[in-house]
Amino acid sequence: MAGGGDELKLLATWFSPFASRVKFVFHLKGLSYENIEEDLKNKSELLLKSNPVIKKVPVLLHNGKPLCESMVIVEYLDETFAGVGPSVVPADPYERAVARFWVSYIDNKVFRSKSMEEKAEGLKQIFVAVMVLEEAFKECSKGKPFFGGDNAGVVDIALGSQLGWVRASQALSGIKLFDPAKTPLLAAWAERFLALDAAKASMPEFGRLIEYAKMRQADKMAVRDNHELKLLGTWPSPFVVRVRLALGLKGLSYEYVEQDIRDKSELLVVSNPVHKKVPVLIHGGKPVCESQIIVQYIDEAFLGAGASLLPSDPHERAVARFWAAYIDDEFATKFRAMGEAKEEEEKGEAAAQVFAALETLEEAMKACCSKGKVFFGGDSAGYVDVALGGFLGWIKAAEALAGVAFLDGARTPLLAAWAVRFSSLEAAKEAIPSVERLREFHVAMHAAAATVAGN
Repeated sequence: MAGGGDELKLLATWFSPFASRVKFVFHLKGLSYENIEEDLKNKSELLLKSNPVIKKVPVLLHNGKPLCESMVIVEYLDETFAGVGPSVVPADPYERAVARFWVSYIDNKVFRSKSMEEKAEGLKQIFVAVMVLEEAFKECSKGKPFFGGDNAGVVDIALGSQLGWVRASQALSGIKLFDPAKTPLLAAWAERFLALDAAKASMPEFGRLIEYAKMRQADKMAVRDNHELKLLGTWPSPFVVRVRLALGLKGLSYEYVEQDIRDKSELLVVSNPVHKKVPVLIHGGKPVCESQIIVQYIDEAFLGAGASLLPSDPHERAVARFWAAYIDDEFATKFRAMGEAKEEEEKGEAAAQVFAALETLEEAMKACCSKGKVFFGGDSAGYVDVALGGFLGWIKAAEALAGVAFLDGARTPLLAAWAVRFSSLEAAKEAIPSVERLREFHVAMHAAAATVAGN
């Protein structure tokens, strides 16, 4: 414990990875401190006085004297309390210089401002930087569990403090930064780091961080574009689900307006006078119709929000549009025909065509997976994932109703695994209706149709 009358205060925000760095050292060394939570929208006089240049957290107050910048504070604590707990900075000058180099690399190359929200090109650069860190770990650790050797050091702290946000980004966008298949050393290191008592005590709670991330994305988009987004839809529609998936993956706030297709609203009729169908996205009072067109519009109109859904390369973009069209023209039409078929022979023929379309999509997925990717869109869910993902609820409902596995691990193993990954995304959990609700809707619609036919 800090003794000799040492008073340690930390000005911080609970979600800041830079504040987590300082907290990690406090807990690692067993130092008592007072945490003072700051509101960055209404900064305290103490923060403004303690860090008048940058006016940011974290700030350490040691017996009233302020220190700023997270890694400066980390080194200060290590030097000032050298006899307390393990050291995090190497004693050897050369090793210390190497550690500082990698800390700088992490801050300047891997986690630059807004890095986890950049477009595809920015993400490519981040993945390159992570591969460099994979090699750095091999070199720095020398076969030991941490960058710092047997114990976590400054490089571990610099990178480990970001793990909460890395995992939150993965949950929201599907982007896996530390993939065991590509960076096995870093993936294993991350698990070891998070298992440390100091990490558990200093990292923000995951669920709370997810909610904060969603709120922050919504706030950013409100600042970027104050035009309201309104979606006209019906909850069972897979085409509406597509749009909700795209909005969710982009982290966009919107108003959802449920429509009654049997009694269409004036807003729907005016917004889509040609087809009078959902979905319709209204952005700043301007309507956009057709699900695939809407998804492309969202991606282009909100380039800075979330990962890009369409590839930046023109050929890859054309390929993605081809497979999205295939899903609509071949899979969706056959799947709908199967649901509307009345005779068993007719249902069997339609089901065979659905299986054939899915097997073709399995081959398309194989082409993506052969490059080491987990989604049609690559490392994160993209345009084709959204196109097919809109049908996942109905595919699962059809499996429950018919007792047939359409996404069969034996017949289409890649698609079956993809469906599990896609369904685990936060955007998918929020957008895709439950199987039970869809089953109830299907039964009710068939009962209503039978009543009409009987009359």
